[in-house]
Amino acid sequence: MVDFAQTIVPLATLAFVAACADGPQIQPLTKGFVEGSFSASDAAVAACRAKLWAETSGRLKVVGSKAAGARSSVYMRIGPSGAPWRCQVGSDGSNPTVGFMGYGGMG
Repeated sequence: MVDFAQTIVPLATLAFVAACADGPQIQPLTKGFVEGSFSASDAAVAACRAKLWAETSGRLKVVGSKAAGARSSVYMRIGPSGAPWRCQVGSDGSNPTVGFMGYGGMG
């Protein structure tokens, strides 16, 4: 009976730890990432979505945006790890540029 307990306890512990690590882990962020606030135009958001979609793969979700004069920032997460990206774009959707906003790799 003691041998059974000495075998099953470590296996159960290993299974528990493995189960905790299974889910996607949201990527850590650098400063300045906006979530939950949306003020950029639809044209700006659409241009950023198209630009990031063309450069990456995975499920893309717009999580926030900020308009500041003639320029806007659109914040997106992509893939199972929720990799954070920011797009700088004209308010009319012109000249979108995207950049990774996390640290520690894209995981």
